[in-house]
Amino acid sequence: MKDLNYQLSKLCRDNRDGGFSTQATRSRILDLIANQLQQLGFRRMQPKSLKPKHVNALINHWQDQGISVG
Repeated sequence: MKDLNYQLSKLCRDNRDGGFSTQATRSRILDLIANQLQQLGFRRMQPKSLKPKHVNALINHWQDQGISVG
């Protein structure tokens, strides 16, 4: 498992806020984000190393794919 995926998964396991469905959705979304960041060329990341440039890269990637904001 990749570093960021593992650490985000551990973060979700340690912080069980919300219902089971909310927790599962949160975990899947964070896993998807970590995978997409790796596909965009960001390597060896940790949750504390996420910066605005990573968020902007994700937003641009999603807009290029035609994914809506909502």
